[in-house]
Amino acid sequence: MRTKIVTILVIVVLLFSVTACSGNGENTMSKSTNREVVLKNDNTNEERNLLLTKDILFFKQELPKRHKNLFSIITKEEFNYLTDQLIDKIDQINNEQVFVELNKIVASIGDAHTAINIWDGYSYPLQFWVFDGKIYVVNADTSLEEMIFSQVLKIDGVDINIVIEQLTTLISHENESWVLAMLPNYLQSPIYMYGLGILQNENEAVFTVEKDGEVKDFTVSALEYGESLDFVNKNTEDVLIGKYNKYYDYEYLSDYKALYFEYNVCADGDNQRFADFNKKMFNSIEENAVEKVIIDLRNNSGGNSEILNPFTKRLKSYIAENTNVKVYILVGRNTFSSGMFAIYRIKESAPEAVSIGEPTGGALDCYGEVKTINLPNSQIPISYSTKYFEFSKNFSYKNDGVGTFLPDISIQPTIVDYKSGTDVVLEYVFGD
Repeated sequence: MRTKIVTILVIVVLLFSVTACSGNGENTMSKSTNREVVLKNDNTNEERNLLLTKDILFFKQELPKRHKNLFSIITKEEFNYLTDQLIDKIDQINNEQVFVELNKIVASIGDAHTAINIWDGYSYPLQFWVFDGKIYVVNADTSLEEMIFSQVLKIDGVDINIVIEQLTTLISHENESWVLAMLPNYLQSPIYMYGLGILQNENEAVFTVEKDGEVKDFTVSALEYGESLDFVNKNTEDVLIGKYNKYYDYEYLSDYKALYFEYNVCADGDNQRFADFNKKMFNSIEENAVEKVIIDLRNNSGGNSEILNPFTKRLKSYIAENTNVKVYILVGRNTFSSGMFAIYRIKESAPEAVSIGEPTGGALDCYGEVKTINLPNSQIPISYSTKYFEFSKNFSYKNDGVGTFLPDISIQPTIVDYKSGTDVVLEYVFGD
């Protein structure tokens, strides 16, 4: 069955659409016209240069006023210098380079919640994952099936380690785990490598890969947003970050007397409020005399931190009455933001809970409570933090991680695990 390109960066298209429809008619027309002038012209157009200069000045003035503490890592002098340098280059570089340079400035702030989304709709029909510091193709359109499970060595002749190093300068992060989480998206979207000068053509690139000891080149064309493709592997991420079919779900695993609770998004689902879901889930736990409760947070990158409260409250009373029950928390590089709150709240309710997996992409103490502004002319959205959260002080549970949550049991899946379809983190729990 043919499917549409799916990527977390699709949201930028929706943001652009919402922006274009906001405000009164005259204001909307002005925004739309200015955006077209920017995107349809190059650095030889004076109006385009003026509009982008105004965007960067707006960014320079507004972000420090709106962010909770923009200068906790980068200094005000450094921030102003970088933005002034970019303004000086507006008439010398193309749009993609302007946005990528702005992206670098945002990333240098060092707040993973403060980010810019410059994705322009183009994506490669490939999906990537980082195993042991190496980039692998874990899924592809049927036309590129031969690339699946290959290790990427070069992109357009540029060594992959250089590509990773340069892309990292664009990723807003507080630890290396979040870089690992985000790299696949940045590799899938050619605008980033094109803006960095790695690619000479945004619409096509040559990927040099190695598979089974053989090195081959594949010319890969980027697809536009909404263009159809047919991924070979329909369940590519199941063994890495959970199923992610719903905001939350559960399954009773009778062979292990275990309740598997997948918590992907900290929000009420469209069809069932979490509080109602939670009642149903605990009925199953009690009816089946569950001996293991497994909470999978490997794909939870945030939302409303309060949503999980009914679960942690019920869990605390349940394990107090059933002291034989073991609780496991599965974490990984995609555990972030309110997903971090979830770890701490579970540990507060079940102090003996064992955490398993990779270090989290979320920091122990971090900025959050995100709001978004759009640059007035290009309409590029920028998210920024309005609050600072200190998990280390607000919870009695303490973790030894520095800038990341370190699980009690560290398990990092390999490409061999992935190829065999083995969820080694979950398998560990079953065997414990």
